[in-house]
Amino acid sequence: MGWVVLTLRKKELKRTHADLQMRDLQIAREKRQMSRQYQYEQNVLQSNQSTELRDFRTEYTEEIKDLREQISALRDDQNASEDVDNSSDIADLQDQIEEARLTYQDDTNDTKVYYESEISMIEEEANDIETDYDVEQTDVESQMESVSQEIDAVSEAISSEIQKSTIKLS
Repeated sequence: MGWVVLTLRKKELKRTHADLQMRDLQIAREKRQMSRQYQYEQNVLQSNQSTELRDFRTEYTEEIKDLREQISALRDDQNASEDVDNSSDIADLQDQIEEARLTYQDDTNDTKVYYESEISMIEEEANDIETDYDVEQTDVESQMESVSQEIDAVSEAISSEIQKSTIKLS
């Protein structure tokens, strides 16, 4: 009668093993899904960064173009008449060009730093979660190994019990 109990135990162990295999598969799927999600988030941030940098560049280019046109007009006026001295106005406009250049550099640097830190945070979060999944997956795999060994031991015990319980005719 002991082999019946052992058979029930083996059946329970096989169900436990199947549950562990299912969890192992779920973990692998969740890891892939997480990887896709974080890749998407990084792509969105990189796209936003490119858009902002392009906008800064356009604004800077237009501002510099306008200031250079003003300088050119002042120089034309100065060249057309010797009585006109626009040097201080030209110097002011050149200072504005330098300020615009510095502002553009500051804005682009700030934007790059911001997006690099955001992407870095996403990578750190992804790594932390992946580590958690790896730990859980290792635990599940070791439980599956343990259950497999127990299934083997119970199978041997069942075989032994059946042999003991057989009627021997001599």
